[in-house]
This record gives sequence, structure tokens and C-alpha cells, in this order.
Amino acid sequence: MSDPTQPLPHEPANQDAVPPGPAPTPTGAATPPLASPTAPAKPSTARALVIGGAALVIALCCGATVINALGSDDDAKPTSIAATSASPSSAAPTTAAPTTAAPTTAAPTSAAPATTEPAPTTAPPTPKPKVIKGRGDDVVKIRELTELSVVKFTCKCTSNTVLKSDGDGLLVNEIGSYSGKRWINLEDGSLTTQFEIEATGSWTLTIGTVNQLATAFPSGKASGKGDDVLVLGGTASAVKITHRKGSSNFAVHAYSLDTGEGGLLVNEIGAYSGTRPLSAPALVQITADGYWTITPA
Repeated sequence: MSDPTQPLPHEPANQDAVPPGPAPTPTGAATPPLASPTAPAKPSTARALVIGGAALVIALCCGATVINALGSDDDAKPTSIAATSASPSSAAPTTAAPTTAAPTTAAPTSAAPATTEPAPTTAPPTPKPKVIKGRGDDVVKIRELTELSVVKFTCKCTSNTVLKSDGDGLLVNEIGSYSGKRWINLEDGSLTTQFEIEATGSWTLTIGTVNQLATAFPSGKASGKGDDVLVLGGTASAVKITHRKGSSNFAVHAYSLDTGEGGLLVNEIGAYSGTRPLSAPALVQITADGYWTITPA
């Protein structure tokens, strides 16, 4: 880069004879334009670099002029105005023609025809209770039951009547005719796969769900005779239980349907009357040979 204090090549060599300041321009007179060399036209692709370089040169020249003015004495030579001014480029500004992008028209994609969502499949209906009939001693094999179920057993027998489950053990042990309900698969690991029957007469074994075979008492007040499985409604936290006209074992088991908590409430021989804690709604199993009642306390 050239020194701004040195005369440009096109200026006269006797620049030292220039008076300390330029002659005042008469008022209204036009100022003659300064001569400047004609710069060659630059390719439009380098326009940005050229503009940036010119700006840098102007900044450096102006800075050098200020520094020289501050450090010079009265005899210092004045700097030529032409030396501190960047020569304007005579090249015509290159104006890039705006490129008009052709509108892109996406080819219409034919959407696949909307398919109708299949209707949600409903759960298959619960099979009806399984009914097995027989006579005398027998072993009844069934598919493994994985959920709580209820069995109803009736026998027109004259001597010992026994019903056993390989998952829950002894369910019925009576003398003579019998009709009653028991639950199975209540405890963990008590999965029934077969029943063992001891009988002297014809019998019927029915296997179903709690909803199918349990006796419902929505109000929470219940009554009946003999062995039974109940779904006790209501909101009671305690119940009064009675057993009359019975001479053998009387037992009551109950489990809350909300919390699953519960267990054995009563285990007596013969008649009974008392109040026991029971959180309704509950699943209740009764073992009795007489009449019983359950009433919210």
C-alpha cells in the first residue's frame, strides 16, 4: 500500500511549491473535480472484496493523516487532499439482476384412500358355567383355573359325601344329601386342576365365576341356610352374625373387595350370635348346617 504522504504518480513533482493552504474558492463558483485515474472494471464476482479493501484503505489513510498532523511542526508539509481521498472507481456499478425462481409446483400426490379403523374388538363373552354330572366315586379333571371361581356341588347321597380339590383341599365332608357352594383358587398357589368325589348316589358339579354363581346381597343384609358364597354390598365396617338350628361346625370367612384384607371371622359349633368387623363390600364364605343371618351393625 502506498504512503499517503507521498505524491501520487499523476501529480507534478514540484509538490513542495504548493502554498500552505489551498486558495479560497469564490462564493458560488463550482469546485473543479479532482482528477483520478480510471480503475479497471472488476468482475462482479469480486465486488464485495473490492468494497471491503477500499474501506480498509480509507480507514488506514485517515488514521495516518491524523497522526502526522499531531506530530508535525510548523514547517511540516501539508498533506495533499488528493492523497487522503480514495479515488472513486469509474467502473459502473454492477447490478445483479434479480433471479426470479420459477415457482415449484409439487406434483399432486394421490393420497391413499382413508381406511376405516376396525371397530375395537370386544372381549369374548365369558363361557357359561361348566356342569359335570356323575354317580358314585369319581375323579374329574378340568383345565387349570387361573382365577377365583365358585363351585356348586349337590349330591343325593345316603352316606358319606366328600368333595376335594387338588388346589384347595377338602371342600365338603357331610353325611347324606348335600347342596352348597364353595370358593376355589382364592389363595396364591391354590390352582385347581381336578376334583375327587366320594358319593353313594348321583351328583352334579357346577364350576363358574363369582359373578355367575355367588349369591348377591347388594344391601349388605343377607340370610340363608347351609354352605354358601356371598357378594355382600353396602358400606358396613361391622356386622352382626347369627346361626340357629345347626349342630355342626359354623364358620364365616370374609375378604374386602376394596382392600383384599380379611380372613376367618367366626368358627363355632352349633348356634352362634355376635358382632364381628367386616369391611363391605366383601366376598363371604359360610359353612353351616343351619340358618344364618348377616346384618350391618
